Amino acid sequence: MRLQESVWREEWMTDEERVAMRRLITSVRRLFKARNVQESPLLTLRVVDVGVHYLLARRLERGLTPRVNDDGAAALDISGALADHIGKTRERLRKAIRELEDACARLGAPVDVGVADAMAPVARETRDLLHGEQGGHGTGEQSVPCTHKR
Repeated sequence: MRLQESVWREEWMTDEERVAMRRLITSVRRLFKARNVQESPLLTLRVVDVGVHYLLARRLERGLTPRVNDDGAAALDISGALADHIGKTRERLRKAIRELEDACARLGAPVDVGVADAMAPVARETRDLLHGEQGGHGTGEQSVPCTHKR
């Protein structure tokens, strides 16, 4: 089983959902290719799990759309059960995404760089500038240590 350009189809999907799933799979394939992730049946199942939970969350969230009454007034009828289902489905979606990222990382090809990882070089450079370890970005200038007291 591999992620193909063809659509992952389920009988319960609407045409719009099939398009959304195709776009998701196409995007994931591009990401995998860019990060040199080797596709496998288990990764494919994880991607499909992400897609299914995404589609379920979209369906449930449509219940948040106000409806128009006969008198033209907008009415919003959100039950506690709907809100709970949306929350649980979103949490399952986050978990499915995290499991996909973890599986790729275990294979040695992380697909996402967290904010902390992306900001680490900036933080190191800032630390170096504040402590005078890397003077002037290699321009021959010396940096001045920060002497401001809090």
